[in-house]
Amino acid sequence: MTQHVRPRRATLRRILGTALVPVLGLGAVAAGAPAAFAAPTAGAALGTTAGTSVAPDPWAASVPLTDGAAIHGIRDLRTAKDGAVVALWDRTPEDHSKHELLVSVRPAGSAVWGAPHLLATTSTGRGDAELVVSADGSVTAAWMEFPNDLPPYNEKPGGSFRMAVLAAGATTWSAPSDIMTDPGWVHSGKLAGSPSGTLVAVWARYTGPSTELYSAVRTAPGEAWSKPDRLDEALTDMPLSSHPQLIASGQGTATVAFAQSGADSGVVKVADLAADGTGWSKPVTVSAPGEYAGNPTLALGQGGHAALVWAARESPSSGDAVEVVAQRPAGSLIWGAQEPANGFETGAWRKVAVGPEGDVTLLGVAPAGSVFGARTTTRSASTGSWSALKTLSTGYVPDDQFDLTVGPDGSAHAVWTQNSSSAGGKLMTASRIDGVWSAAPTPLSTNTDGYALGEITVDATNRPVAVWQQSTGDFTTQLRAATTAPLPPEPLPKWRDFSGDGKGDLIALTSAGTLTVRTGTGTGSLGTGASASGWPASSLVVPVGDLSGDRCNDLVVRDSAGALTRHDGSCGKAFSPSGPRLALGSGWNIYNSLTSPGDLTGDGRADLLARTSTGELWLYPDNGAGRFGTRVRIGTGWQIYNQVTGVGDLNGDTFGDVLARDTAGVLWRYYGTGTGTLGGRVKAGTGWQIYNAVAGVGDLNADGRADLVARDTAGVLWRYDGTGAGAFGARVKLGGGWQMYKTLS
Repeated sequence: MTQHVRPRRATLRRILGTALVPVLGLGAVAAGAPAAFAAPTAGAALGTTAGTSVAPDPWAASVPLTDGAAIHGIRDLRTAKDGAVVALWDRTPEDHSKHELLVSVRPAGSAVWGAPHLLATTSTGRGDAELVVSADGSVTAAWMEFPNDLPPYNEKPGGSFRMAVLAAGATTWSAPSDIMTDPGWVHSGKLAGSPSGTLVAVWARYTGPSTELYSAVRTAPGEAWSKPDRLDEALTDMPLSSHPQLIASGQGTATVAFAQSGADSGVVKVADLAADGTGWSKPVTVSAPGEYAGNPTLALGQGGHAALVWAARESPSSGDAVEVVAQRPAGSLIWGAQEPANGFETGAWRKVAVGPEGDVTLLGVAPAGSVFGARTTTRSASTGSWSALKTLSTGYVPDDQFDLTVGPDGSAHAVWTQNSSSAGGKLMTASRIDGVWSAAPTPLSTNTDGYALGEITVDATNRPVAVWQQSTGDFTTQLRAATTAPLPPEPLPKWRDFSGDGKGDLIALTSAGTLTVRTGTGTGSLGTGASASGWPASSLVVPVGDLSGDRCNDLVVRDSAGALTRHDGSCGKAFSPSGPRLALGSGWNIYNSLTSPGDLTGDGRADLLARTSTGELWLYPDNGAGRFGTRVRIGTGWQIYNQVTGVGDLNGDTFGDVLARDTAGVLWRYYGTGTGTLGGRVKAGTGWQIYNAVAGVGDLNADGRADLVARDTAGVLWRYDGTGAGAFGARVKLGGGWQMYKTLS
């Protein structure tokens, strides 16, 4: 239920100019009249507010996918690699004379669902049905059929596991084909696809004394399925006791998880299929010795991290089971030790979703006050800690009627059926954005009686999409779909505005680790805004734009080990080391300069520049999803400069510009082109060696132009007002005492 985000790539072009065209404007030694401004003082430390509810975009009105003249039951909902959303459901007339399996596709970028496509007609609806999204771009519908069953509920042995494929880029589904057929009692078919196009199937077979687990592999489209292999250990006293769980990794391996249990013991086991499909490993037990384990759920995240959750108790007759979790890093087949899931209890039902960073979110139904409610908790991959258990529902929730998904941006979305005295079972939804769940659930279904039951996924734009069945009569239902409707976009915050008032600000860090927002007054001065302590003095603090998308500018901070972290702004509140943040990666100590000049690529978002010690200049574009995209080398020879400073838009073309000072104190200006490159350099002034800090601060005097501040070796801070034509006016003294700050940015 996830999508890949394709980051925008900027144009590659060498930018170090050779023509030196001197211009007037930056008076390095001309003194202006000093402003009335006191020496800076350290502000009181302010903490960030935690737990503030974030409201998701509102849901648009739902649309029907079917009529309301039959019984429709949603079976699965997935998002293909290209962003298309696919729904799978069954349809049965009121007399239960037949069962039909149908599918519909909402193409990527469209709000319109295609006409339903009939996959199969069978005598009954017994058996599993699911959609499988493969890394090769295909979507496969897989289901089990039982031709010997007599409607409505007379079950007989004999069954087949079947499939139909919507190939990547195709608009029509293939004809159904058999994965396997068996004259016996078969059930619990599962399918997974690897990046190479290999499909792996598993299913269970009941023989009387035991239940057995089998697998078959199809190595490529058009190839035959392999002969079934039995995977479980043939122990009649501990038969298979759970539906098998199956995933396929990005490395081409597959993993199956299952439980075997007897009168006195129960274990959870896993087996792995080699990437070349040559064979399965011997099953190994992952549950702890001495516990009675069962009911596993296996989940794979977009980043390749996997989680395995099961119920553990001391004995078959002991009290409520405790949910436990084991995790596996991306690219590995080794499971970590199990740990309890923060007191999470669900009975027999749960949903597990793994985020892009490996965070594990659980959703289930458990006692919440006087009723059973939908409850959730999340284990942070970065800290290893669990969030407090949160009840999402406000009424009674049946124990198997809910769904959960996590998008590529880490947001989580849940749906559940909640009983209402006035409208039967309504479908409700809540979202977790920036780590905070909605303050109150939102009703989705429009039924006024009966029930509604649904599934949820996210589309290519990270927006939740829900499809559900809801009652239309005593024995009829309708399928409906809805997604969130984007609100009119709010304007991005002004460059270098961290207080939310539209004025430019300066970020200042002391050697003692206090980080302060020195707020622009709009009259050319700087006040003292919110501060927070606890920052390592070795931190490299880089003001950037609104990476997180909350309309407040953010910082990126590199620590002494080279790890880069996004620290989210809160428009006027302090930046705390423990505040909202997102790890962006390691290895950033290869750069000796990081700066954000504003928008270099023409998309309105501020980008990042990084310089190596050998003088290579790299562009990291804001990818619009909270991170930076793939780096692009846009220059060489930049080792001649001892300071590179992003200064915002100096000439009024909306693109970010750069100032660079060489070892002789000459200042050079580079205009951004809006295509991810910089124009040729222009000499902007001399004598700048008298300053030990130069920083672009945005608009300090409310004239709509980007200004500059510079600190001399005596600790005096000077302001240079931008003219809007690439130059600056004469310098103005702002005050002394600024040597108290280790860095200004």
